[in-house]
Formats: sequence, C-alpha cells, structure tokens
Amino acid sequence: MNNGLHFKINGMHCVACAARIEKALASVEGVKKAQVNFITEKADIETEFPSPSLIKAVLAVIEREGYNGKLYNSASSHHGMVHSAPNYLDLLIAIVFSLPLVLHMIGFSVAPYLQLICASVVQFWSGRRFYRAAWISLKSFTGNMDLLIVLGTSAAYGYSLVGVVLNAHDLYFEAGAVVITLVLLGRLLEERAKKSANAAVQSLMSLTPITAFVEREGSYVEVLTHDIKKDEHVLVRAWQRIPVDGYIFQGTSEVDESMITGESLPVLKKEGDRVIGGTTNTSGILYLIATDVGNRSTLSRMVHMVEEAQASRPPIQKFVDQVSAVFVPTVLLLSCLAFGGWILVGASFSKALLVSVSILVVACPCALGLATPTAIVVAMGAAARKGILVKDLESLESLRKIDLIVFDKTGTLTKGEFSLTFSKSLSDLSQDQALLLAASLQKGSEHPVAKAFLKAIKGQNLFEIEDFISLPGKGVQGKIQGKLYSLGSEVLMDESGLSVPITRKSDQTVVYLADESQLLGIFYLTDLPRKRAAETIKTLKNMGLKTVMLTGDTKEAAQLIGDKVGISDVVAKLQPKDKINYVKAQEQHHHIVAMVGDGVNDGPALAAATVGLAMGSGTDVAMDAAPITLMRPDLQLIPKTILLSKKTFRVIQENLFWAFIFNIVGIGFAAFGHLSPEIAGGAMAASSVMVVMNSLRLKRG
Repeated sequence: MNNGLHFKINGMHCVACAARIEKALASVEGVKKAQVNFITEKADIETEFPSPSLIKAVLAVIEREGYNGKLYNSASSHHGMVHSAPNYLDLLIAIVFSLPLVLHMIGFSVAPYLQLICASVVQFWSGRRFYRAAWISLKSFTGNMDLLIVLGTSAAYGYSLVGVVLNAHDLYFEAGAVVITLVLLGRLLEERAKKSANAAVQSLMSLTPITAFVEREGSYVEVLTHDIKKDEHVLVRAWQRIPVDGYIFQGTSEVDESMITGESLPVLKKEGDRVIGGTTNTSGILYLIATDVGNRSTLSRMVHMVEEAQASRPPIQKFVDQVSAVFVPTVLLLSCLAFGGWILVGASFSKALLVSVSILVVACPCALGLATPTAIVVAMGAAARKGILVKDLESLESLRKIDLIVFDKTGTLTKGEFSLTFSKSLSDLSQDQALLLAASLQKGSEHPVAKAFLKAIKGQNLFEIEDFISLPGKGVQGKIQGKLYSLGSEVLMDESGLSVPITRKSDQTVVYLADESQLLGIFYLTDLPRKRAAETIKTLKNMGLKTVMLTGDTKEAAQLIGDKVGISDVVAKLQPKDKINYVKAQEQHHHIVAMVGDGVNDGPALAAATVGLAMGSGTDVAMDAAPITLMRPDLQLIPKTILLSKKTFRVIQENLFWAFIFNIVGIGFAAFGHLSPEIAGGAMAASSVMVVMNSLRLKRG
C-alpha cells in the first residue's frame, strides 16, 4: 500500500476477530482502507498522512477491541514473521484439572466439591480468554465463536453449581471443562498449521542478510542491509547472500537464484549483469552498484505482493462473510428453540440444557472462518516458491474460468533478445554511418530492439539526441545535429509518407531508418522463440484453451514465429490501442480473456483483460498493470498458474462444503439429543484442523 502503516495484532482467535478489528479501523478518521489478516496477524492501513496521532488512534482502537497492537516497519521486519505464542500453560492446566471430571464421567467417584474446584479452575482460568472475547463481542453488538463457547460452557457449569449447592446427583461439570480443553487444543493445532501455511513467505523474508559490506570513505565496512543507499558499492564474497538488487561492475561468479526464480542451476554473472537481492553468490567475489534497495528491492516487492494477496478476499469470501454475519444469532435461536422443545415434550431440565449446550458448542464457526484464508495463504506461498506472484485474488479466481489466452510476441513468446543479423544503407550514407544514427536514436532505451543496436556498435561514441519522441508500437524519432530522423516499423514509414522496399519473407523483424525525405537504411533483427514455448502452447490447447498472438510486427514475421510455437491465430501490425480493442472485443463476444505480455505497450491490454499475466523479465509498467507476475521467463508457469487457480478454489469449495455439512449435521444430531457437549467440542476442534490440513495439500502446488 502507498502511504501505508503496518501493525502486528496479537490475540485474534478467528476470522470474526479480524473482521471486527477491520471494521473498527475503517471508522478511524484518516484511514482510507484497512485490511486485517487473521492468518498473518497483520493489519495494513492505507492513509493519506501517516501521522503519529493517527498511529496512536489506530493502536487505541485495536486495544479497545480487546487485542494487542504494535506498529512495525514491513521492510525491517522481513527477517521473520512473529506469531503470537500459543498459551501452552492454559492448555496444560485445563488438561490436568479436567482429568478428575473425565474420571467421574466414566464411572469413578469424585466428590462434588472437588469437581466444583477443578471445573472452576478450567472455566475461569483456562477459559478466561473466551469470556474476555465474548464481552468485547457483546459490547460491539456482534457474535463470535467465543460467545457460543461461553454461553454453552457457562450454562453447564451454572447448572452443575446449583446442583452442588442443592446436593443434586446430576452434575455436568465435565461438559464445560472438556469443551474448553478441546477448544484450546484445537487452537494450538490451528496456530501450528497457520505457521506452516505461511512458511513460504517467512522463507522469502529470511533470504535478505542482516548485514553487508559497503564502500564508505574508501574502504568496505560492514553495515546493516537496510542502511544501504542507492548507487553505493557493495562487496559480496563467495557463498554470501547478495543483500540488494544491483549491477556487477567488477567480478565474475555463478549465482544461485533458485529461491527467487526457481532456476535449479546457478547462473553465470559477469560485469554489467543484474543480480537480485536474496540470491547466493556461489564462487568468486562480486562488486555491485546498488540499484533497488529497501522496499524497492525485488525480494521486498515479492513479499509485499504475497502479503497483500493473502490479506485480500476473493469474491467467494463475500458469501462466507454474509453467512457468518447471521450465523451466531441463528445458532443462539436454534439453541433456545431446542431447549424449549425438549421441555415441552417432557424432558428433564438437565437433558434440555445438555442439548442446548451441545448445539452451541458444535456450531462454533471456526471451520467456516478458516476455510478460505488458510487455502489462500498456502496457495500464495506455493505460488511464490514457483515464481508466481499474485496481487489480486479476484484475478486468480477468474483465471480458472478463462477460455482464451492472448500472447504478446516480442519478449513474451520470444526471448526479447534481438541480434542484428543484417543491415544495408539505402542512401549515400555508409552502412556504418546508418547503423550509428540508428543506435544513437535508441540511446538510453531498454527496449529489446534498442539493445540489439547498441550492442552492435559497442564502444563507439553516439550522437546527442534532441526532441526525442517514443512512438509505442511504431518506433522512435529525434533530431541529430538539427535534422529529424525516424527509426521504426513499416507503419511509421507509411505515416511519414515513405514507401518501403519489398522484403523477403522471414521471421526476422525489419526496422527502417529515414530522415524527413527518404529512407536511409534497413535492418534485420532476429528474436528466437523462448525455450518450451511450443510445449506450453500445446499444454494450453490440451487444457481446452484457445491461443492468439498479438504483435506490432509484420504479418509474415509474426506468422513464422506463430508456426514455430504452434499458434495459428496471429494478429499483426497492432498498436497498443489495437491490442486493447482486440481484448475488449473478445470479452464482448463472451470470452474470458487472459493477456500475457512484458512491455510498456502491453500495459493497457494487460489491465483491460479479465486476467493479466506479466513476464517478470519485462518492464515495471507491465508488472504494475498485471495482477499476476511470472518472476522467471518460463512460459510453463502459465499452465501451472491456471492449474493452481483451479486447485485453490476447488480446495476452498471443499473446505466450505465440509464446514457447512459439519455444522448442519452436527446441529441436527445435537438438537435430537445424540451429541454430548464433550463430543461436540472434540468434533468442532477436529473440523477446524481438518480444514487447515486440507488447505495444506496446496503446498504441493
């Protein structure tokens, strides 16, 4: 988030807690948007002015709601995520003091007053957190699972307390004590599962070394990594992690980028190559110039994108939120109706009470609340490990429904690494002079075509450019020594009123150089298809998806690439606005479209598509426009992302199905007297753990 504040929140027990805090934070003056994530125990606040008074107001609201909040810096906290520690002591006390009550339940004689003492310890010491949370819930006129637990166990305890005073035989202390013990055990297991679910993000966070060696006043000194500034010189020795993104200005080594890009083999890096913070230098000494530091580093952006995705809610969660809003009042009503019904049919007060308590306990909506967020957290972690970053869960949910994938050509289906294979002067200029003019027009550009020209004249002094203009999808223009030159496609030449010669049919890209009155040169550049591009297209077709290629290149060059990768539907000579129009037209014809691109000119189309996937090797514009980024240039990540989308939402649907079925069946059994409070508590805890374990299947991708 821009202008964001980040808070750690301890004490949340369920998704309802997170929802209540989120609602309270959204009402604070100065807060534009609030997101609270139960799994990561984080609150992200978006605000115009992150002032000290606002921070104090947010912390006060968190405390008012009954939780502990702490401001933290997301950049400096990336060395580990701190979860609130489970209270093992409360669970241990509950187990010890519940044992005499369980022994009494199975036939051993335990004195009533000893039962009362044991039950009181469990009820009011081990169970105090439930009372505190239930009181806060009542004050805010909302219901949560803690309220159900308190009502159910207090009813059993209160009835038994009266029984001890009146010397009655029917005591049900064990019902409340065992339920509290089982719920505490269930929460302990949930906490462990939450940590496991978020392990991938924690692994990413731990990649950045705490310290690094930076040149200060002529010598390299050890400093904290987050103190490194842009353009500083950084020394990285063999088998050290690279602290920041940067470029090598001295040294050669192999770098293990597997945790960032998924590439299993180390990559040879030499002078001028880019390196990513968090990767490992496996051999020689490297000297870097820091480029992206702090929150701008690749690793920080990856962690931030994953955390934002985990905190957001997919559309399917809206349905769950609507159900949860009426769930607790409905359960309370059913519990009261069951109690009255059993009294009306002549049952004893104790029997009616046990039925009522069982309904309250078995209906606790833990599993329902955990169904979506646990699956999302695990899926985002699995995706990050594969090199897939998801910013928008709505897009991930839509991805499973797509039927058409539109590909950009250059840099997406092809490597985007052009080589100048042929050049020819079409005027009095020599071939070298024409090439120097063309390269000068591309000075400072990061476009793949520009890199090919600059590589071809490496070492030569370029001309100074004035009035430079970039024409996306067409080319560039600029003045050299007062004269206007154009470099670009046939379309740009046509618009300049110049006719181009007929070129041979080839998969090479043709670029023309011209001044205001004539063509000066022609250049052929080769860009080969990406490795496994054809395999990816075949996989997508086998999945029943239609594939299309969009490009600004000539029809002939595009079709030859299309033939090589297996795409027959090729649309050529397109400008950026044409790509948007094509995507929108397909959506109007009831297609659900995914767009895959990498360049500045792909940004609008990526944003216009139902789902945009940006190649991580491309431009920041493309990655900002697309809700999904493929961090390494492996097209096989596309079908993997689609399969992950389908699997994630299948797991969510399974979780929701079993959570609903469990509650419906459980309430039914309890209402008809076939479920004791103890068994109801165990079943409730088991259902929550089952949902988490089902979500953890997504770890395998």
